[in-house]
Amino acid sequence: MSSEQKLAKWIRNEILKGYPSRPLLNHDKSWCQVPTEDELSFWIGQYKRRKCVGHSEWSERFQKNIWVSDYEEEV
Repeated sequence: MSSEQKLAKWIRNEILKGYPSRPLLNHDKSWCQVPTEDELSFWIGQYKRRKCVGHSEWSERFQKNIWVSDYEEEV
């Protein structure tokens, strides 16, 4: 399990401690769902790579451009 996945799991558990069985209230007072661990892990990874050398690509899943590093990650 990567550090991004561990952090995502911890964040989701912390969110669920405060809101165990209902959706969250957004800053604009609209309802939203608690993000999944995969979604949180994705956004954590994007934040970490924001200053990396790379390029932007369209993501069908998120329907927006995402930053992709020009260097391959070691697994």
